[in-house]
Amino acid sequence: MDVSKLPPETLAALLPLIRKMQKVRTAHGIITSLAVLVWFPLGVLLLRLLKVKNTVRWHAIWQGIGLGLMTAGFGMGRWLNGKAKHNNEPHIILGTIIFVLFLLMPIAGFLHHKHFTAKGVRDFKRRVHVWGGRVLLILGLVNGFTGLKLAKAKGGLYAAYGVVAAVFVAAYVGTWYFVRRRKNADCGDGEVELRERAPGK
Repeated sequence: MDVSKLPPETLAALLPLIRKMQKVRTAHGIITSLAVLVWFPLGVLLLRLLKVKNTVRWHAIWQGIGLGLMTAGFGMGRWLNGKAKHNNEPHIILGTIIFVLFLLMPIAGFLHHKHFTAKGVRDFKRRVHVWGGRVLLILGLVNGFTGLKLAKAKGGLYAAYGVVAAVFVAAYVGTWYFVRRRKNADCGDGEVELRERAPGK
């Protein structure tokens, strides 16, 4: 909505709504960015790094709160779009797809955990949950930039968003690398121990 082209009397009548939309838009951006850039990645990092009782349960609770943040942000976005009518904008389309897929992640996680608890082995549901979550985080990150473009944000907001995104991407990749090395080291120690215990050694 280009308010600069509206007649003064129309602009005066719409001013309360415009101010409300600006506040909701700001809240939408903050909440969804918090969920995608901070909350969800932290939930993954805690699952990988913490070795405490009921880690999976705490992971589920943490990510459930994140999903609540996403739901609130999505609701605000839908309200804004109902007023601004940006149905064909990439941010709206991609954001809707991302939100629906995020709703499926807890189901995939529950099915994976249930199967692993019963069988003691991993199957395709783990890959769906883990890799699906990673892809959604990347898509959510990208959609943040399309949201800034739709809001005609200034360069400083792009820079701030990019810095926060870069920090958490680096933390995520660094943690993944650390956990992978630790697992490889544990496997190597196990092989050495088996060789040392083998008869004739």
